[in-house]
Amino acid sequence: MIVAFTDLDDTLFQTLRKLPPGMPGLIPATLGRDGQPHSFCTPAQSALLAHFADSGVTVIPVTGRDPAAMARVALPFTSWRVLDHGLTILRPDGQMDTDWRGQVLTQLEPLQGALRDCTQAIAGLAEALGCRLSHHTAHETHFMTVLKHPDADAGSLERVQLALEHHLDSRGYADLQIIANANNVSVLPRYPGKAEAVRHLRQQHFSHATLTLALGDSLSDLAFMNACDLAVTPPGGQVLRTVTAAKLPQR
Repeated sequence: MIVAFTDLDDTLFQTLRKLPPGMPGLIPATLGRDGQPHSFCTPAQSALLAHFADSGVTVIPVTGRDPAAMARVALPFTSWRVLDHGLTILRPDGQMDTDWRGQVLTQLEPLQGALRDCTQAIAGLAEALGCRLSHHTAHETHFMTVLKHPDADAGSLERVQLALEHHLDSRGYADLQIIANANNVSVLPRYPGKAEAVRHLRQQHFSHATLTLALGDSLSDLAFMNACDLAVTPPGGQVLRTVTAAKLPQR
């Protein structure tokens, strides 16, 4: 049995803004809140998904999307699903894995004060820079604060990220982490996360798998990618950009 644990956005599909103008053969992969196509699979991404389906590979999304955003994904996932950056696991029947939920809540509760403090500390700068601040919850519990600039202004997002990093360091919040991309900056628990959710599924439900693949594009995916046997990453993604820019000795 082969299992592919895969990130979604910018790995299996992306918005038109990130694709060459007029690219042929695109297939809608998600819908926006208005019900219109929002993200698309390229022919290569569609071919990969078709190959997985034809080969009997079990495909499990591992995504930061919450259940509502996952419901707008049009791709036919039929197995387990890892949502909310690993804090929510849905069974193949769409019901929540309550055992995992209990473990997550036990670990989230002690972090509420630190999350609240980080949110309050960054709110003033975020407002001054025109960033939108939002609270994300899992199991009715705050687990992530996201700061997004309406124009994806790199300078503003960098200032927010640096301020958050300084605050975490100064307060000694080792159990929190910052993840960032071209669109937003977020602060959330370091554990549990995608990697712990993938390990949980491997141990509890896929211990018999002969091969586990991990697909992801961003640095925040690396932990769960390292929890699998082999990793696949798209060109131009954050992972390959970082590796390409690294000046490391070859030995």
